[in-house]
Amino acid sequence: MNYIYGFIDALIVAGIVYLMFSPLQPSVQQITAIIVISILLTIGLLSAKGIYSKTGYKLKDYCTIFEGVAVSFVIMSIMAFILGTEAMVVILLVFSAMLIFLAFTLFRIIAWFICKVCNKTKNVLIVGAGQDGKLIAEEIKQRPELKLNVVGFLDDNMNNIEDEDSSINILGLTCDSEAVIKDNNVKIVIVAVKSRMDSDILTDLVKGIPLGVKVWRMYRFYEKITHKYLVSKMSVNWLFYDCVRRKALIYASLKRFCDVISSIAILILTLPLSIIAAIGIKLSDLGPIFFTQTRMGKFGKPFKMIKFRIMYQDKIADDFDDDVNEITSDDQRMIPFCKILRKFHIDELPQMINVLRGDMSIVGPRPVREEVYYENKESIPFWECRNWVRPGWCGWQQLKVNEPTPEQRVGYDLYYIKHQNLLWEIAIFIEFIGKVIIGKARGSK
Repeated sequence: MNYIYGFIDALIVAGIVYLMFSPLQPSVQQITAIIVISILLTIGLLSAKGIYSKTGYKLKDYCTIFEGVAVSFVIMSIMAFILGTEAMVVILLVFSAMLIFLAFTLFRIIAWFICKVCNKTKNVLIVGAGQDGKLIAEEIKQRPELKLNVVGFLDDNMNNIEDEDSSINILGLTCDSEAVIKDNNVKIVIVAVKSRMDSDILTDLVKGIPLGVKVWRMYRFYEKITHKYLVSKMSVNWLFYDCVRRKALIYASLKRFCDVISSIAILILTLPLSIIAAIGIKLSDLGPIFFTQTRMGKFGKPFKMIKFRIMYQDKIADDFDDDVNEITSDDQRMIPFCKILRKFHIDELPQMINVLRGDMSIVGPRPVREEVYYENKESIPFWECRNWVRPGWCGWQQLKVNEPTPEQRVGYDLYYIKHQNLLWEIAIFIEFIGKVIIGKARGSK
């Protein structure tokens, strides 16, 4: 998600809604509620539709923006009608939606023009043509929106490079770095050498890399462009020190307070849905309404995660994990009524009780079953580190990949733990809610 675009869009929504409704002289609580709901719905829907992952906009993208703004304000208009508000409120909502769409469009045209003028393609030189060098080169090539061009590699071990590998463009040795950088107008140098470099190589690079050229270690640049942690190449010593600092304890207390307030609000707002779900499940086969399963929490402490039961009582498998295993629409184990519960994640609303208990957080790594935890603890490096924080109802990994491998899961989870902050967690929550509303959150087709 492009947080700059999202933040500016949120300001646009807040500003226009405030200007449109201020003539009605609403109370502070009323105007705040309207602004917050407008931002959550609009930004959430646009996030779910992938607008904030775009770097360039085509006509269909502006149609998507119009659709997202229109749907969010239609929902608000319906809510206003149900609550019996004045007709003027609905009219103001319609005009607000029109102005917001025009402002979004104008902002993006201006941003495109600025980027076109200022943001030019940068040439990248990679030191080291081995496995790590090829990995980062491939990651860059897969992301044309970065506007980076890999001009080639420097490598002192020419004999280790296969002649038939056409993807390796060796431009010289490390001692040639000054000439190569100058001839190719290189702006970024990525050091992707596995072994520790000796003083001669380092001296060559220090002499050859002009001031102003950005130098990155391979795994840091990988983390920057993929938004996940390269577990196989990095140490997590930094994570230990971050987690025991005073500011980490203060942040944990603040996050816990936000979790409690948010979970109570979600339980209250979704109470009608929960009542309908409970009645439907009970009438389906007279079995229990809730399904609990042991999951691993903070520091590997097991807890019972609560969900609405969506499968027939006699067809529930204890080892089934619907956080990993996809449930298809024709799955005979599922109660027909509950297919819509699963699609829109209504079955996970009871996990707000887990949040209130302190077993879970609103945002964090998704909890796994006990057997999965111990299996991966033995085979996946740093797997246990993802349990240094409370598991979450939604998380960074859920937004990035639907069916993660254990390596991908720990990579995204450690990236989240490293970079967690309140604004980012709010953005993750909003994007997840947006995906839930349109039925495209993790686990939905």
